[in-house]
Amino acid sequence: MNPSRFFIIGVGNIGLQLIRMLSRDFPLTCIDNNAHTLEMVKSLRGDAVRVVEGDATSRLVLEEAGISEGDTVIITTTSERVNLEVARVLRENFTVARIVAVGITKKGIEALENLEVEVEGIFNLSALGLRNRLEHKTKAVQGIGLGKNEILEVEVHPNSRVAHKRLSSINPHNWRVGIIYRDNNIVIPRGDTILKPKDRLIILGDPRVLQTVAEILTFRFQHFPLEYGDTLLVLLEGDETEDFFSELGYIHSVFPFERMRVLHPEKNNGYDEAVRRQIEEAGLRSAEFTTLTAKKSVAAALDSLSQEPDLRIGMTVLSRPRLVDSLGSMFARSQKKSYLQDLAHRVRCPLVLAGGSHPWEKVAVPCTDPENVQHVLETALEMSSAIKYEIEALLVRPSDYIATDEEQDAFTVMKKTVSDLSYIYKATIHATELSGNPIRSFCDHAKDYSLVVSDLTAWSDRGFIRSLFNPDVAWNIVRKTPVSVMVVPPPGELI
Repeated sequence: MNPSRFFIIGVGNIGLQLIRMLSRDFPLTCIDNNAHTLEMVKSLRGDAVRVVEGDATSRLVLEEAGISEGDTVIITTTSERVNLEVARVLRENFTVARIVAVGITKKGIEALENLEVEVEGIFNLSALGLRNRLEHKTKAVQGIGLGKNEILEVEVHPNSRVAHKRLSSINPHNWRVGIIYRDNNIVIPRGDTILKPKDRLIILGDPRVLQTVAEILTFRFQHFPLEYGDTLLVLLEGDETEDFFSELGYIHSVFPFERMRVLHPEKNNGYDEAVRRQIEEAGLRSAEFTTLTAKKSVAAALDSLSQEPDLRIGMTVLSRPRLVDSLGSMFARSQKKSYLQDLAHRVRCPLVLAGGSHPWEKVAVPCTDPENVQHVLETALEMSSAIKYEIEALLVRPSDYIATDEEQDAFTVMKKTVSDLSYIYKATIHATELSGNPIRSFCDHAKDYSLVVSDLTAWSDRGFIRSLFNPDVAWNIVRKTPVSVMVVPPPGELI
């Protein structure tokens, strides 16, 4: 996701303080008609800031500054007349998603609000308040608690993945929503309460967890997979190939994991030493190993890991051929599916079924369910901040002859979601329309990619008999796709 671009107009005392506080992660342009002030700005941020000298009430100055490329414009002069004029010129001549301005008088504040400007009153104005508005839309609740950021007030961003979701679907762990402020009213949070954009939430819990929760609510998640955790978990069966360890090394090199844990079976004939050597040869020297025995199953080992207070699993990697390609009977397939579902529930992070198709240069996202398309595409987009690759959304057009109106509508919704996310993330998502049998079409096309990203939520639980007549499309894509697959857990598992 590209960071927001900020423009600050009028670099006085407040503007300078704001510049000092703003994260350098955000591209920043400052406009002022005082050359000396702009020199101070350059001395503060060096080449990380662009300065433009001129009168910001001039349309030509704003145009030459590239104001249309900005996501947010902050007008911080202490002249209400100037602030109003700049806001008017911006609204009449440019498309700027968000304008924040200083208001002084009641009449001036009303005029700014009529221009759809967010107003910060001069008497309550502070650079910290403005920064809270711009960066996180998150602030610590003062006066109660221990003052360790264990209680935060957060505003739900319209593009947050949990906006429009029921609280019960989020299933929070180690944190809670205390109260919701909506349209100057108080909403007592219940399971069926739906979070709406611009709701202000008081959230409380473990400060380390709250930071991730705040980023998700405010649409600032950029460092996949740290939103899940900082530990790479590897599950070995004992017959992994060199391609598997090579892909494991690739995954470890592209994502910012801080720790790695390896669970491997107990075997004779020097297997333990061989595994450690292969891990080291893949460039993974900091791994911690746990041996699985008859008394310590995978489930028991995962339960033990879950008790470690500082361990949060960000991604789990296991061999795709072992778990998927070697399936025999339909009953065996059903067992493997249940195993993966149970594993995903325990680790609460993306599962990578490594098939050796790395580096990940082309990523396909099969779109099978309109309810889940946004979530899985957002995950693919988040990963693209760490790995540069092409993203292609695969959609199977329903038959004009036999598809129901509901199926046609679902297809239209998914196409619109792909288009909307391209716009929101300022990223290119190629949409490819396929036809025919969905499972066959997806799998035939997916072989041209290095990674397929799928959503666990889209897997159905129809039971063994019903699945004979109505196959689970999402699961069968995972099962039959001949490349590496990442299975993304439901949004609720994230936080």
